Amino acid sequence: MAACFYRQTGLVNCESEVEKMLKKLSPAIFGIALICFFLPWVNVSCQGQKVITLSGIQLVTGTTIEEPKMFSELKGSSHPYLKEPRRSSEEYNKIKGEVLAILTFLAAIVGLSLNFLKGKIGTLGSAIAGGIGTILLLLLSAKLNNDIFQQGRGLLQLDYRIGFYLTLILFILAIGVNVYSIVQVKVVSSISATGKRGYKYCTQCGSKNAADNLFCSECGSKFD
Repeated sequence: MAACFYRQTGLVNCESEVEKMLKKLSPAIFGIALICFFLPWVNVSCQGQKVITLSGIQLVTGTTIEEPKMFSELKGSSHPYLKEPRRSSEEYNKIKGEVLAILTFLAAIVGLSLNFLKGKIGTLGSAIAGGIGTILLLLLSAKLNNDIFQQGRGLLQLDYRIGFYLTLILFILAIGVNVYSIVQVKVVSSISATGKRGYKYCTQCGSKNAADNLFCSECGSKFD
């Protein structure tokens, strides 16, 4: 990419081009990740029959669900999603927000916000936010799996849905994009510095010339 810019415009600082790409791509990734919180994240089923489906935002804020009578025998367990005592043929249960889900949501918001900071701080911060979000999602998955295994009495199964996987992929993608941008800026800056000290390219024919040449050695065009 750097060589292409040199051939077209002579010695230029390509760092600004990388930053422009980052400003468009990285915040879009975090924005889509936030939207994915409103998609289904997990299904809880009992012997193959779905009990509840929870979105990411429901895991963040908590919610109240209504369950059929057939699941009332689970109320005596300590399962976090089935805690309330039986009251009628329909059961209403309060699901509290998961701390790890809340922190993951905040990581996406912080990652999006950091993209509006200029320079390396914003880029590095966004990469870190993506990394933290990835770790928190994996920890959330491990916690939910453990809760189901330990407290579901072998009757409950947990399946992860598209919203969860998309959010995980987007966090990983955010790490890659921002780390690549940091590395690319360093590489381009190094190439630019080398070019300024030793050579430059003709804007007419693209030929390489010594930095102190007044005219192109290939086509004779005058350098500005």
